[in-house]
Amino acid sequence: MLRLRSMGAVALGVSCMALLPRQAQPAPPNAPTAPSAVPTGQKVTTTAPRPAGQTPAPAPATPPAASAATPPAPANTVEGARQGVVVVQRQGKPLALGVVLEADGRILTALSPLTSGNFLNARYADGSVAPLKLVHSDRAWDLALLAPAPAAGQTPRKAGLRAARTPSFVGLQAFTLAPPTTITAAPQALKLSPGLLGGDAASLAGAYELGTKPAFVGGPVVNAEGEVVALVARACPTPSNAACVPSPYGAPISALKQFLQRVPAEATWLGVDAATEDAGGVRGVRVVSVVPNGPASVAGLRPGRDAAQADIIVAVDGSPVTTPSALNEAVRARTATDQVELLLFGMGRYRTVSVKPRPAPQLTVPPAFTPKPPPAPTPNPYR
Repeated sequence: MLRLRSMGAVALGVSCMALLPRQAQPAPPNAPTAPSAVPTGQKVTTTAPRPAGQTPAPAPATPPAASAATPPAPANTVEGARQGVVVVQRQGKPLALGVVLEADGRILTALSPLTSGNFLNARYADGSVAPLKLVHSDRAWDLALLAPAPAAGQTPRKAGLRAARTPSFVGLQAFTLAPPTTITAAPQALKLSPGLLGGDAASLAGAYELGTKPAFVGGPVVNAEGEVVALVARACPTPSNAACVPSPYGAPISALKQFLQRVPAEATWLGVDAATEDAGGVRGVRVVSVVPNGPASVAGLRPGRDAAQADIIVAVDGSPVTTPSALNEAVRARTATDQVELLLFGMGRYRTVSVKPRPAPQLTVPPAFTPKPPPAPTPNPYR
């Protein structure tokens, strides 16, 4: 999986579709020689002698499931990588490919095909579809980060593959879309570019030229182990004129890491005001108040002035919390698509409540200094 850091542990996940057949490897010098082939049309059978009059036992039947079963593709191959490549579309029309971030679920793709960034959704390898929201972009490298919003009851997709630890240019594969929704893999080649210009005429140091330019950008370039080497985006050659039409290029892993490190963290929020509590042998965080219709209110957390009336949050996902700051850190380590298990103590008993955090509301902060309007001029009585 492609492990990148974006305000925490963020990893880039990818996948691809068809694993091309590998060439047969020559046998070692001391390997035993295989028996000669049977001539075409000649049937050879080998049977053990049996006593006269004995009926041969019937051959065991092969279970249908066993004979039809296909072993799953290894996760560290090009075929296994396909599961992390998605089709980014608008109203059913494909716009680009995208790569799932491992252990995160967000999708990295190219910015230029998305236009306004509205009304997008992702089609996964199994055919399921989830709406998308544009959360971060970079015009220079033509990169975009999209956050999926799975439907109620739908499991968030967080599987992916890792980035190549060292650049590799052997056995590279890139991806494209075969109509209507099939993602296919094809050989690709990368060559360090002498110079490319991105959005706003930014110089793209370390960018790659592609041996073959795919019809859809946003997909990954992976090595033979299914590790990501680059992401296909668009840029202009150097020198470029005003009439340049950006064409596909390979954004290197270093650029992807820098892009994800600049993604602003989206704070998650329970909607509680809390205070440290240590009463009756129970240590935790007392719920002082809850925001109406907030996550804590919907989950039924009880606020109160003291431990006799309020719920005390003892642990978050099994980890004890004893201060409001520890509670905030534990909640903000989750995403808005996660379920948080709270261990509560209230009304003399323990209970567990599942809460789904939400993105923290945007607060409008008044300016530190607001200039006062000038006073109205005093009328001149001598005029």
